[in-house]
Amino acid sequence: MIYEDTEITDYEEIFETRQTKILKDSSVLSPDYIPKKLIGRTKEILELAKVFKPIDYKGYPFNALVFGKTGSGKTVVTKFLLQKLMERLEATPSIMDHHLQCIYIQCKTNCTINGVLNEIIKHVDPANKMPRKGFALGYYYEELWNVIKEKNVSLVVVFDEIDRLKDDEILYNLSRAGEMQKLPERHFVCIIGISNDLDYGKELDSRVISSMSPKDHVFAPYNAEQIIMILNERVKIAFCDGVVPQETINLCAAYAAQDHGDARKAIKHLKMAAVYAEENDFFQVLPEHVEETLKSLDVDRIQDMAMYLPLHEKIVLLAILKLTNYGNPSTNSQTVTSLYNQMCFEIHKKPLHRTTIASKFGDFRMIGLIKTSSVRKGKGGGWKDIRLSVPSGSAIEEVLYMDYNLEMLRDFKPVPFSN
Repeated sequence: MIYEDTEITDYEEIFETRQTKILKDSSVLSPDYIPKKLIGRTKEILELAKVFKPIDYKGYPFNALVFGKTGSGKTVVTKFLLQKLMERLEATPSIMDHHLQCIYIQCKTNCTINGVLNEIIKHVDPANKMPRKGFALGYYYEELWNVIKEKNVSLVVVFDEIDRLKDDEILYNLSRAGEMQKLPERHFVCIIGISNDLDYGKELDSRVISSMSPKDHVFAPYNAEQIIMILNERVKIAFCDGVVPQETINLCAAYAAQDHGDARKAIKHLKMAAVYAEENDFFQVLPEHVEETLKSLDVDRIQDMAMYLPLHEKIVLLAILKLTNYGNPSTNSQTVTSLYNQMCFEIHKKPLHRTTIASKFGDFRMIGLIKTSSVRKGKGGGWKDIRLSVPSGSAIEEVLYMDYNLEMLRDFKPVPFSN
């Protein structure tokens, strides 16, 4: 044991380089890890693979939009499929007479046209010195067309969280590059967009939809059995033998199933419990370790969940927060829907139908954000009473304002409370 007044001089004392008893390869629990096989997603892989079928007869692949809740496998399926596509092209070079490059753009951190074009350019030509900003937009496009010609490549560009792009004009220009004769003959730029927002495609400019003609793919959430199978496969590789009882895996899967079948959350729960067990010198990762880490993660979990909600769900949640952050312990579904419509108008978004909004209340209740109770008034009339289930509504509100679409709503007050 090292005491507070003990001088530390040895790196082993600093980093505690004793042999691990729990984890042997924690990278397997990383969100970036791509398994050798994907559980419960065979149908989705085969359907998305059809996007590239035209390559077999010297045609151009389709563009695609992949939708689904957080943790439903959208990103890992897309990356897995592109990995296999590249393996196939390497094994059968006659399929294409030039190289294909696959580029992954995380729109959460790179949402401007200049930034995205710069990232694509640097991926195609790592030696390119084009700065991230400082030039007219047309210059970035011309540089991209030039490096594609110089490197003689076609591109597959994956836009993860595509709904965070500040301007969908880039989708129009990339999808029309061949038609505008910006590319060498028989070359292409294929776009795959990934989004949690099922309504994203409806909000695209009609010119973009016409130009892209995307094929939509909707991923259903994983069920508890599938999540258990996923965790069992990861445990075999990530952990020392016998340290994770099946009860622990089942508990992680059960919590994730409550979060709309979020496999990513299940893996995160398991990893945090493993770290807790190892730091406290346990020899196994037990169910109570999962419970212990979830207590400390609860606020972070809710804020993280709010950050990744689709745009219209964020607006509904923001309406609830604004109505309950003005000294009212509760609000009701009618008032929330009215404020939601006001805020959609304020940020120039077309509001969803009230029945769709009503379904969002059920989703929020299921994931523990709100509590609801039915209130009847008169014949056939009534609404839902809504109360927050989280301790810090203001903290969640701040998270929502991190979405550039909602920034201008920071000072927006519900009409009944306006000065």
